[in-house]
Amino acid sequence: MGQYPQALDFYQQALVIRQEIGNRFGEGNSLNNIGGIYYSLGQYPQALEYFQQALVILQEIGDRAREGETLNNIGSIYASLGQYPQTLDFYQQALVILQEIGNRAGEGATLNNIGSIYASLGQYPQALEYHQQSLVIRKEIGDRAGEGKTLNNIGLIYYSLGQYPQALEYFQQSLVIRKEIGDRAGEGATLNNIGSIYVNFGQSPQALEYFQQALVIVKEIGDRAGEGKTLNNIGSIYASLGQSPQALEYFQQALVIQQFQIQNI
Repeated sequence: MGQYPQALDFYQQALVIRQEIGNRFGEGNSLNNIGGIYYSLGQYPQALEYFQQALVILQEIGDRAREGETLNNIGSIYASLGQYPQTLDFYQQALVILQEIGNRAGEGATLNNIGSIYASLGQYPQALEYHQQSLVIRKEIGDRAGEGKTLNNIGLIYYSLGQYPQALEYFQQSLVIRKEIGDRAGEGATLNNIGSIYVNFGQSPQALEYFQQALVIVKEIGDRAGEGKTLNNIGSIYASLGQSPQALEYFQQALVIQQFQIQNI
């Protein structure tokens, strides 16, 4: 939960004051901030309600930059709810505004978001097109974190298409950047992805090496879901090699994490 309750209390107080004095710009900001807190808490209906209120105000006062940001926020809510047609609608609206006002960073991020939705829908040519557009912009403006993310996403598309050499190329490019900028969560995810490529190549020792590297990172950053997934991946490698005791050891560790997470839902 972290500092969310205190932040929510602060933003609610700020909202009341801004409404009392008729500060519409500030009111829109406060509504967006409150929506962001609820989004971080996974309380999507409440987040959506506040983002929609913010959107009305921002459209009313003509704040195009914040309107684009809020449309993206609403799109992200629908994405979390698995409602992809609505997600695409809001992301596309955001994209028009971000292109109109020349917000290249926002444009790159939104193109990436749209690509990810098309990938979730299994529409890989469209997904690839949007991710490639995003990659061009993120390279152009020097957004290294965004570039690493989009390279990884392109790798995932090629992986889904069974084009493993291309997927590996993009994952490796992503890994270099994520290591360089210290994105440990991203690095762990990409190491896992590379391990999965080597599984499909039938190269178990290399797969095991990447999964073990990923395991160190996900443990270090406290990513329990990632740790469970990686332990399961390692167990599967040992099982494929006929090393049942080692496989069982990793599967049991993964099961403990999974059961703990179920109890804490």
